[in-house]
Amino acid sequence: MCAVVIVKPSAEALSLTGEIKEKALSYGADLVGVVSTASIDAVPRHWIGWDYQTHSRGSGDYLEDSRSVVVMGYQAWDDVHEIQIMRRGRWEYPAYQRMRLYARRLLRYLEGLGYRGVVYPELMSQKRMAQLAGLGAFGKSSLIINPVYGPWFRLQSILTDAELVPDAPFEADLCGDCEACLEACPVGALSPYVVDPDKCSGRMNSMPSFTANSTLMCTECQRACPHGREERGLKP
Repeated sequence: MCAVVIVKPSAEALSLTGEIKEKALSYGADLVGVVSTASIDAVPRHWIGWDYQTHSRGSGDYLEDSRSVVVMGYQAWDDVHEIQIMRRGRWEYPAYQRMRLYARRLLRYLEGLGYRGVVYPELMSQKRMAQLAGLGAFGKSSLIINPVYGPWFRLQSILTDAELVPDAPFEADLCGDCEACLEACPVGALSPYVVDPDKCSGRMNSMPSFTANSTLMCTECQRACPHGREERGLKP
């Protein structure tokens, strides 16, 4: 039997990790965790549908000699976060632009300390990184569920060559026997932990419009989730 070797983080790494987390929270994040690139790169690559139609990628595809990913969660406390806008044939999400600005501010801070980084390496699995960084569990809706915010938060991340101390993965099962999200989906796009992107996208395209180019995304599976209802202002 091979012995498990536990490497104690250096004082410098511990101090830097605390500093970066504090900055992330002060710059607008509601949740922040760290995952090592070794951990996320060990996850098998998978097919990404939606607008991408390609396989997931590893940290080396974005930043050579990267070591850590800072994963940030931002609460979606209002339906305004669910607006999508069509521009030049592709959907844009205004809420993510705000989050990206917050993440870029943290990247500038890291760069000021002499580190390199990439904001939102989108073909690395953001959900898997969030789970590995301790932000929440994979829900049956295929969304990450946080004990406080439920599914009502969105993700940003920074891949960096800074040596940070990883958080423990989130291992608790927050769904149990509950299948409220599966039952709530109006187009049957959900099966446990899997979403059919074609059915889900079709639902998005039929949602209420504000203008000729903007719609409100479907949130039925999120509204059915028992977690995070109080923080979102929903009835029990």
